[in-house]
Amino acid sequence: MALVILGGIASAADHQPRAAQPAVPECFKVNRLLKTDATHYWADWSNTCPYTIDSVYVLVGFVDGFRKHLGDGVWPMYFVLPGVHRVTRFSVPVGVDGFESILVRRITTDSTEALH
Repeated sequence: MALVILGGIASAADHQPRAAQPAVPECFKVNRLLKTDATHYWADWSNTCPYTIDSVYVLVGFVDGFRKHLGDGVWPMYFVLPGVHRVTRFSVPVGVDGFESILVRRITTDSTEALH
């Protein structure tokens, strides 16, 4: 009899509604993008999501000192654990010369959107 009651309790717990999880673009944060030299930049980022992100793509734009658009880039991250904070060095795409700033254009989990 106790086995039946315990089974009923476990079953009821399995059907409890869960709070909605925030979407990755809402909780994967790019804190700062910093030019280091003519061909590299640092990305200071963190995962404030309460779950592991399978994949996230950050679409960035490169501009000169007059805010003229020079080109675009994308950097992926895979299996990002909750609470992780890192600074990562990236190379500038070929053909982007004379950039002064990097701007986040979009954060997405859709690889098709990011890579096309």
